[in-house]
Amino acid sequence: MIDSLIELDKSIFLIFNSHHTLYFDQVMWIITGKIIWIPLVLSFVYVFFKQGWKEAMLAIFMVAVTVLLCDQISSGICKPLFERFRPTHDPEFSQYVTTVNGYLGGLYGFISSHAANAFGIAIFSILLFRNRFYSVSVIIWALLSCYSRMYLGVHYPGDIICGAIAGALSGYVCYKIYQVLHGKIFSLAPIPYEKDKNINVVTAILYVIYIFILIFAPLINFKIK
Repeated sequence: MIDSLIELDKSIFLIFNSHHTLYFDQVMWIITGKIIWIPLVLSFVYVFFKQGWKEAMLAIFMVAVTVLLCDQISSGICKPLFERFRPTHDPEFSQYVTTVNGYLGGLYGFISSHAANAFGIAIFSILLFRNRFYSVSVIIWALLSCYSRMYLGVHYPGDIICGAIAGALSGYVCYKIYQVLHGKIFSLAPIPYEKDKNINVVTAILYVIYIFILIFAPLINFKIK
């Protein structure tokens, strides 16, 4: 049963990894990196501080806890526990993997830290803001982040799916902790971010980044990540 699932995982991986163009190599390389998303992070900080510095510090703290929890579960626990090779490091499979810019990633890939972090942030923020358009937009962002990892050849679909589940659960748990802390610190006052129209700023920045990547990816230094 396990062997059949592993073979299926590899077959599905090849569907995502086998079709490359130079343009999309550059697009996915940028999407999987961190630098391009700095404006998005700053837009979150802006929205948080619009509700006051105390509210902002609590929200930022819980986002940091979410990321830390996702990272520890994926990189601190699962990768050394399961020791599943990334496609790029699998001695029996790496010859079939298409890579980008020589990027191989670390030795082990189960579960995906990118998927865990992306879905952890997505679920936490979806519960925090309760905005339908933002919710759809941030899920698209998380899925693109996950897809980029398979496109680049550094994660199997199973790594991504399990990472996304771990991240989603972490985001949910951290939001529940946030609710408890918010109730104690602010004397049961309602959470101010729910239905906060300022989240439209974050959503707008997200789509501006998408458009920027699609237009200027061929012009951006290929080694920036």
